[in-house]
Amino acid sequence: MKIELYFSAAVVACFDNDNDALIPELWSQMGLEILEENMVAANLVHRDFEDEIRNFGDVVNTRRPGEAKIRRRKDGIPVAQQDAVATNVKVPLDQWFYSSFVIKDGEQSYSFQDLIELHLLPHAQNIARAVDRAVLGQIHRFMNVNRVGRLGNLDQNNAKDFVLEARKVLNDNKAKPEGRSLILSSASETAMLQNDLFLKANERGDGGTALENALLGRILGFNTYMAQNVNSISGGDVTVGSVTNAAAAGASGSQAVTISGIVTVGSYATVEGNDQPVVIDAQTDDTTDTTAVTLSEANKYATQAGAVLTVYNPCASNDDYVTGHIEGITLKSHASGFPPQVGQLISFGVDDARHTYTIIETDSVSATSTTVWLDRALEADVDEDDVAFPGPAGSMNWALRRDAIALVTRPLALPQAGNVNAGNAMYNGVSMRTLMQYDLKEGGTLVNLDILAGTALLDINQAVVLLG
Repeated sequence: MKIELYFSAAVVACFDNDNDALIPELWSQMGLEILEENMVAANLVHRDFEDEIRNFGDVVNTRRPGEAKIRRRKDGIPVAQQDAVATNVKVPLDQWFYSSFVIKDGEQSYSFQDLIELHLLPHAQNIARAVDRAVLGQIHRFMNVNRVGRLGNLDQNNAKDFVLEARKVLNDNKAKPEGRSLILSSASETAMLQNDLFLKANERGDGGTALENALLGRILGFNTYMAQNVNSISGGDVTVGSVTNAAAAGASGSQAVTISGIVTVGSYATVEGNDQPVVIDAQTDDTTDTTAVTLSEANKYATQAGAVLTVYNPCASNDDYVTGHIEGITLKSHASGFPPQVGQLISFGVDDARHTYTIIETDSVSATSTTVWLDRALEADVDEDDVAFPGPAGSMNWALRRDAIALVTRPLALPQAGNVNAGNAMYNGVSMRTLMQYDLKEGGTLVNLDILAGTALLDINQAVVLLG
């Protein structure tokens, strides 16, 4: 592994006889090695990196490749040249992930290797987890365009069919066969490993490693991975009812329902048998109970009379948050014991004003209030008491090629002040910065690891959501 290091002139010089426990360049270098080992999705998407120093909020440009047209010729007919077309994609660098800790005075005598285990490993893993969640959180961009499977219903019997359906979507979208990846949640991986297709090592030609390590390897044209940060939740705050009449595949419009309470337009819902993440577009109530609902899309699968209707109850914003807000957002009024969860979709607004995000971190405030961090900055203002709509339970797995999503990273500037020891390291399209400064109050050296990144949709045709 080759890692490039560079420093600003104002950084404290490092000498051979220095205690290597406090040399920031070494922390950055080792931190990147740990980061690379722990990222899954971030290593499977398009990476855009240049060693040009950037700041939070800067906008950089990456490119979406174009597609050439077929032409034919014969003798005497001149060649018609085609311009090499690539669409410019603007990416804001609004993902500034960091992790901080203090090396106490008594710990500075430890070897660098001991400090790696004690401090660097968990904090670099934390940043890797944040980057992966930000990348995997872009799944919502594909939900209404390319989607297969059924929420909560991936099992050993239909796993092959769902993967083949995802493969067909990519084929129909003219996505290249090479370089396809399948990224599964833990629950979906477990379901697939119960299928003989994925376990018969003698038929797979992998020497038995898939069976021994519970790794899925290459399946039906996909290099397959399990990632713990795939959008996946097991339940939520719900109101449960039923639909009155059977509905065929392709059926749409208002459906009579029996449900206790008045459901909110904009809430996520699922209907048993269809098991798609739909939204309630309209509802009819008699002031006490909703008696009919209109869902945001036609049935993909037929449903039976009396099929269970599950509506995911909304909560509300606890404060005003402006467009571009990147810190925590506190949500209130959720049921006690059912807070918004990491890996869950969260939407604000309805119809054309709706914006959907993925929750990548949470902090409990109280039994009915939770602070959430989203996969990207707010795209529209959220006012106090605005309704927030948590997404449905289940797994939202990825079938994708590298050119579906871009992860753009740039180095952060090193401080010019002489009282901070700092260094950057760069490897494989990622830069990590380490800052060190003695903290009298804490009685030790404060260490801060951080990276600057942004995510962007490159090509909607290069990825499919596989529900499970």
